[in-house]
Amino acid sequence: MTVLKKKVQFSFWVFIALTILLVIFSVQNSGAIEVKLLFWKPNVSLSILLIGTFLTGLITGALYAYKRFLPEKGEYIEYKELPPEDKSKVEKDI
Repeated sequence: MTVLKKKVQFSFWVFIALTILLVIFSVQNSGAIEVKLLFWKPNVSLSILLIGTFLTGLITGALYAYKRFLPEKGEYIEYKELPPEDKSKVEKDI
């Protein structure tokens, strides 16, 4: 398994663990609370507020990562032909 696959797999399990903890915490704290947003004071279930905050952070992080790791316009990645002995190593990893 490559290092990238291990990192993705680890990130996936951390995400699953955080999601489970969020659901447990949200169910236990599902009472209505008053949220002050400038001059507006709506009553919202705490669980809905927590899940909404989690999803907002998740989407923001994904958009940041997407923008951060894409090459800029005009940039390109050079692909070089691997020697035959290196190709066999790559095929074994897949």
